[in-house]
Amino acid sequence: MEIVVPPWLSCPNSIASALELALEKGLAVLGEQLPPDWQKWVDKYQQSLAKIEYPKILLVEPDGVKFRAAVVAFFRIGRGELFIANHQWQGREWQQVVQFLQPDRLWGSSQWQQQWLRLQSDSWNTKPLAHKTSTLECQPEQPKSGLIIGFPTGGSSGRIRFALHTPQTLAIAVAGLQEFLVPLLSNNGQINSFCVLPMHHVGGFMQWWRSALTGGKFSPLDYGLVKQIPPPLPPNYVTSLVPTQLEYLLDRHGDWLKNFPLIFLGGAPAWPALLARAKTTAINLAPTYGMTETAAQIATLTPGEFLAGQKGVGKPLPHVRLTIINHQGESIMSGAVGTICIDSGALCQGYIPEHPDFPGKIFTTGDLGYCQNGYLYITGRQGRRIISGGENIDPGEVEAFLLDQNLVQDVLIIGVSDCHWGEMLVAIYVPKADQQDDVNALAQYLKSQLSGPKCPKHWFPVPDLRRSPLGKLNHQFWYDWASEQLDRK
Repeated sequence: MEIVVPPWLSCPNSIASALELALEKGLAVLGEQLPPDWQKWVDKYQQSLAKIEYPKILLVEPDGVKFRAAVVAFFRIGRGELFIANHQWQGREWQQVVQFLQPDRLWGSSQWQQQWLRLQSDSWNTKPLAHKTSTLECQPEQPKSGLIIGFPTGGSSGRIRFALHTPQTLAIAVAGLQEFLVPLLSNNGQINSFCVLPMHHVGGFMQWWRSALTGGKFSPLDYGLVKQIPPPLPPNYVTSLVPTQLEYLLDRHGDWLKNFPLIFLGGAPAWPALLARAKTTAINLAPTYGMTETAAQIATLTPGEFLAGQKGVGKPLPHVRLTIINHQGESIMSGAVGTICIDSGALCQGYIPEHPDFPGKIFTTGDLGYCQNGYLYITGRQGRRIISGGENIDPGEVEAFLLDQNLVQDVLIIGVSDCHWGEMLVAIYVPKADQQDDVNALAQYLKSQLSGPKCPKHWFPVPDLRRSPLGKLNHQFWYDWASEQLDRK
């Protein structure tokens, strides 16, 4: 269906004002206000771009207040490209970024600016001489006007890139979600949000954008403080959580969660035992499916459906059309598992460093799933299949079993190349804090419950799996780490 975006969206200064107003109203709910230096920070960011016709900005700001001031300043300027970096990236990630991105300005602390200069120096010293004065081939032709917002993605593969959105793609995502929420929330289409997700991620940024475009309130919260003492909850507020946050808050603040009329759950797959517990506790959970490329969620289950026992991640939102295809690219029948394809005006325009077009605005994901009776079900990732001893294994099945049986606190199953098995299953896991870590007992129990090919050949306990604030894993990091551990044996 056609989604109409507000006409004032064509005026960047109006966007800045809407973002600022949503933030002011949301802070007032918390008994706070914009800091005294707010306008000074906004002006400083704006002035740094005064003589640049079409600026390219890299935003690296862990301070939430300064981050939001920088975003407002970007829209006040009304031109250019804003690349939002993850300030938690380490050396390997930054070395990738410096190879393909050459910003006019880096917005962040002097520490980040100095680090970026060092990275640039190292990068130029290692590049072939012919590339030092030429435009990088991987960058697309730059537009002369308009606004681009680049969100970081690619963490699970270990290959960093930015998904390129515009105010229009983000607005279409909001309009579709707003239409979905109108029958569920009695607040005239306004989306008021308690945000505990990081602002550099599309899942956090879009909460602010939704509140701004719908006249709602945006209340940013420090998740570390929420874990200790959650704030009082005003009426008609929603929030978004990832599975690890839901598990923690259920353990300690279940009554607080029950007061929300709706809690979006996404970012990473939730294990069945966690969903069952949320249902038993009567949490108004709305499991979702989405990604950076789609400006967050594109399918959502209503709380009523969830509490009634409906599985999956809901029906496509009004601005989305889903297709399931087979290996030949052909649409397949309802109930059959295939690759999920997305048709939506909210799709990003492509990537940097890569910049592929989406033919016909269709995005072929790497996710497997099926549709039945209008509901979408996610079954796994294409690239995660492991072939071991001739058997096709879904690592997610093994992970889900270990978590459902409460045998580990967290776990990742990977396949490492092996001359005998082809790929060998390896378990990297976080032991339960209240249980003795007995690898042999764990392995033996799994062998009694799952077929032999699904049982890992090696088990590596670790303090944590270094999940991102959104609950995502860097699979490439753990593959390299496990390979090194096996080489030492």
